[in-house]
Parts: sequence; structure tokens; C-alpha cells
Amino acid sequence: MTDKRLYKEIATAIKQQLSEGVYKVGDKLPTERTLSETFGVGRAVIRESMILLEAEGFIDIRKSSGVYVLKTELFTNSFLNDKAGPFELLQARQLIETNIAAFAATQIVKSDLAKLHEILEQEKKLLNSPPDQSLDTLFHCTIAASTQNALLAEIVRYIWDVRNRDPLWQKLTKESDQEEYSRKGYAEHEEIVAALQRKDPVAARQSMWQHLENIKQRVTSQLDVSEQPTFDRFLFESIPLDLPREKS
Repeated sequence: MTDKRLYKEIATAIKQQLSEGVYKVGDKLPTERTLSETFGVGRAVIRESMILLEAEGFIDIRKSSGVYVLKTELFTNSFLNDKAGPFELLQARQLIETNIAAFAATQIVKSDLAKLHEILEQEKKLLNSPPDQSLDTLFHCTIAASTQNALLAEIVRYIWDVRNRDPLWQKLTKESDQEEYSRKGYAEHEEIVAALQRKDPVAARQSMWQHLENIKQRVTSQLDVSEQPTFDRFLFESIPLDLPREKS
């Protein structure tokens, strides 16, 4: 296999092993070298797979100790599965992820920033391709994890799990201009990381809000919502909350 996204296939294979009970919560995974030999791929691919699995909450990478299993199953019977539509999810993200970005700016450490820059590098390689949902998920979950608050990280992972399984959301994003979606998303991610690197919570919050606002505009530009009163007006306000502004 030579696909640029091979790391996702490896991560999926490991998740399948977890769900089948090959490894249990608390178990230590084989070494990077062993996994590389098992799957017949380079160690760099294994490292990327581990980063993805950590962002999704399946493993804990401990320096000088190894990789340990944290969970073996995805959310399956959530009370939200049949209740939250794509627009409610986007609304929730605007309320939750903007504040998480602001908090992350005060807590983020060098290793978190290194992971984010690595994700940006992967996104940059795919600018002329459809958006990579796994990289997008990884980017936002890594920011949540950089708050050093396990509950906040789990909340964001959960929201993204619901989002990635929502068929209407997938349909809406696929109907967007895919390459433009990738290019604009990458530029917006760069702005968010720059604010986090400056440890500027106001800028991080605003950058995240604007990123999600732009996603909303890209997706809803395909829809005529003016004649659909069932949509929450909050969603279609440009800035429904009075956000703090950066000092000039």
C-alpha cells in the first residue's frame, strides 16, 4: 500500500483489533518497530497512526514508557444519535470549541504545538484533494487535548464522532467545492495554530469562531434557508454572541 493516507488504514486496523479484544484497556501495545514489521509499513506511518488513535481517545502515548490502551469501543448507543442534526452539531461546536480554543491557548505545550504543525503539514500535502475528514478530526481533537483536561477532550471527540457519522453532514460537505474547502480550511487552521502558539486566548477564540462561521457559510450557501422557519435563527446570525475583540 502506498496511499498517502495509509496511516488511517493502520489506525482502523488497530481499532478493529481493540474491538475484537486483541488488546484490552490498560494493555501496552507492541513497540513501533514491531507494529511496523507486522503491518509492513514504515515507522513514520505507525507514528502518524498512533497520533490519530491518541486524538480519538483510544490510546495514551507515554514518553519513555510506551503506548497504552484507554478504550476499545466507539460511542454506540448515544442518546444524541437520533436527535442532533448537522446544524445543531455546528452550533454546538461554535459554542464549545471556541471557548476550548481560548483555554487551550493558556495551557498548550510544545509537544501539542508540534502535533498541530505536523497535522498542518499533512493538510498542506492534500490542498488539491477533497478535505481529509480524519485530519480535520485530528486537528480539532488535538486542540481539545491540549487543554490538558480529559473531560473537555472527550466532549470534543464525542461531538466529532457524531459529526463524522451523520449522513446529512457528509452529503452537505461533499456537495461543497472540495478543493476550495480544503484550501480555505487549511488557511483557517493556520490562523488558529498561530494564535495558540502566541498563547493569545482572545485571538484563538476569534480564529476558531471565524473558522466555524466560514464552514457554516460554505455549507449553507447551497441551501435556501429563508423559507425554512424550522432552522434555528441563532445558526444563521453572523456573530450571535458578543465576542471579546483583540486589542488594536
